Amino acid sequence: MATVIYRCPVGAPGECPTSATRGYCQVHMFQQLERYDPAADVPPPPSTPPSTPPAAAPPAPEPARAAVATEPAPGPGRPPAPEPATRPAQRRPARQPVAVRLALVIAGAMLPVRDEHRRGGGGLAIGRDEPDCAAVPGLAALDQISRHHARLRWIDGALYVEDQGSTNGTFVDGRRITAPTRIGPGQRLRFARDVDAQLIEIDEFGAPR
Repeated sequence: MATVIYRCPVGAPGECPTSATRGYCQVHMFQQLERYDPAADVPPPPSTPPSTPPAAAPPAPEPARAAVATEPAPGPGRPPAPEPATRPAQRRPARQPVAVRLALVIAGAMLPVRDEHRRGGGGLAIGRDEPDCAAVPGLAALDQISRHHARLRWIDGALYVEDQGSTNGTFVDGRRITAPTRIGPGQRLRFARDVDAQLIEIDEFGAPR
């Protein structure tokens, strides 16, 4: 009875050791030995090398755990942390209406109109002898302006201009007035023949808006 010999089908003669049992080549670790008949001295055709097993898929990462803030346990001499007190809901104060500040620009000077709650009813007096116009350059020398020409005054929270019986009259938007006339920011006034003025709105610092 012939002895059965197994050898590596991919190794060169004498490169890989033979074996009497079927197994794997000691040189080519994943190559299975095949039966060999020494009498025929013809090795059987090499078999197709086994395909490399697919690599195992990496395990899915575990979902990240939310970090939980932990407070240190109270130890000796350390009192426990107080629980946060619930604050009562705070009510927002109601917004108060902002008072409109006005000024009259005349001959390059800006004359603020006093608030209606000031002593004397506020407003503004126009005329050559009026203290309110002392800062207006050249106004005291204009004979066409009466000594007490006109007055801006508040009536029920609204601003009016009233002629004080001047010689050359007071005009609002080009029309001569004969009774107190309501005015607002942006309107143009004229005193006498050519002394133009305009009512504007100013901020709390006295600058034009």
